[in-house]
Amino acid sequence: MLKNLNSEQKNILASIRQGMDFAADIAHACITVYIASDDKRFLRVYHQSMPKTQFLQQAELAPGREVRSGEEPLVVRCLQRNVPLEGKRELSLGKFAGVRVYPVQDRRGKCFAAVVFDLSGVEDVFINVAFEFLKTPARQEGASEFYERLAPGDGLMVVDADKKIIAANSTARHIFQVVGVTSLVGLRTNSVQINWPLVGMVLKTGTAEGKEIRLRGMLLAMRVVPVGGMTEARYAVVVLRDITELKKRDEELLVKAAVIKEIHHRVKNNLQTIASLLRLQMRRAKADETKEVLRDCISRVNSIAVVHEFLSQQGSGAVDMAAVAQGIYKAILSGMAAPELDLKTEFSADNIEVPSEKATSIALVLNEMLQNCFDHAFTGRTQGAISVSLQKTQSGCRLTVTDDGVGLPPDFDGLPQNSLGLRIIKTMAEADLHGTFKIENRPQGGTCAEVTLPLGG
Repeated sequence: MLKNLNSEQKNILASIRQGMDFAADIAHACITVYIASDDKRFLRVYHQSMPKTQFLQQAELAPGREVRSGEEPLVVRCLQRNVPLEGKRELSLGKFAGVRVYPVQDRRGKCFAAVVFDLSGVEDVFINVAFEFLKTPARQEGASEFYERLAPGDGLMVVDADKKIIAANSTARHIFQVVGVTSLVGLRTNSVQINWPLVGMVLKTGTAEGKEIRLRGMLLAMRVVPVGGMTEARYAVVVLRDITELKKRDEELLVKAAVIKEIHHRVKNNLQTIASLLRLQMRRAKADETKEVLRDCISRVNSIAVVHEFLSQQGSGAVDMAAVAQGIYKAILSGMAAPELDLKTEFSADNIEVPSEKATSIALVLNEMLQNCFDHAFTGRTQGAISVSLQKTQSGCRLTVTDDGVGLPPDFDGLPQNSLGLRIIKTMAEADLHGTFKIENRPQGGTCAEVTLPLGG
C-alpha cells in the first residue's frame, strides 16, 4: 500500500496514525487518511478513526480499501492542488454531509496524502486544532496516559497561546455553570474564576501534564495536551473528567480492604489463643495418647493461622503458597522433630498464588503429610532425611513429601482405618480441592506422599 512513498513520507503517516484516535475525539468527527493508488481511478484508505465523543451514521472503511476517485472529488483535487478544501459528500441517496480536506506534505512541500474530516456541526476550532495535532504531534514516550481517548461525558476546551479559552464543548460549559461561570469562551486560564497555572506551563514547555482539581464538591481529573509548535505550543487542549464517584468508590474499597486485613489479623490471633489453650491442656494431660491428639490439633490450628497471617499482611484474596508452605514446614520441624534425630532437610517451592479458600485446605494437607512423616517414618532411627517440594504443573500444582524412613508396612491398603491424618489428606485433596492423593514406598527406601491439585477456575 505504501510502496510508492519514501521513508520520510511513511514516517509522517505513521505519526499521523498514532494520533488519529485522540484527534477524532477532539474534532468530534470521523477522520480518514487517503493516499493515491497505483490506478488513478482509485484512492486508497490508509487509516480511519471514528470519534468516541460523537455518534455518526456512516460506514467504517477498512485500511487498504480502494475507493473510486469519482466518489471523493475533493480528495482528488486536494492531492492535485495541495490546498485545503471544504465541501459536501453524499453519504447515501439524497443525504449529504460536510467534509474538510487537508493536504499532508513532506519537507519539500509535496502533497502525498489527504486528511478528511467529516463535519457534523462541531465548531471549526476543534477541527483545526485536531488537524494541527496530527501535523505536529507533541506526544512523548512515557506520557501516553495524557493522550488516552476521550469519553462522551468529558469536558473539552481549547486554549490559545495567550491562555484564552477559544472553544468549549457543552460538558465543559455545564461544569462551569455550576460555579457561576456562564461565559466560558473568552476567559483566560489565569483569571480569578479559573486560575489554572498548569495550562500556562504546558503551553510554555510543550509537555503534556495532568492533575486532579476540586470544583464545588466535584473532583475533576484534568489533563492538558500541547498542540503545534516545536517548543512552545500554539494551543493547549484541556480535558476534564468527573471522577467524584470513582474516587469515592476507590476510597470505599480501600476501607473494605483494611477491614478485611484486620479481620484476618484477629482470626490469626484467636487461632493462636486457641493453640495456647490446647498447649496448656496438653501439659496437664497424663495419657500419652491424649497428648499426641492435642499436639496434632495444635499443629492443625497453627497451619490455618499461618494462612490468615499472610492474608492480614497481603490484603488480597490470593495467597503466596510458597511462603505459607515454608512457614508450616519450619513450624513442624521445630515442633515435632525429636532432639536425638539427626535430620537432613530439603525444601523447594515455586511461586504459586492460590485463592484464600484453597490455601487453607492446602495448608492442612501439607501439615498432615508432614505430621504423618514424623509420626511413622523415623521410628527407632537416629538419622534420616525429609524433602518437601511444591511445583507448578500445567493445570495447577504438585505437593510432594518424601523421606528415607522405614517405609509403609507390607499390609498397607492405601487408607488404614486408624489413620486420621491420611483420611484428612484424602478428603481435603479429593473432595475440597478436586485433586488426587497417593502414598507409596520409594525404590531406594522410605515413602513418597504426593498430592496433585488443579488450580484453574
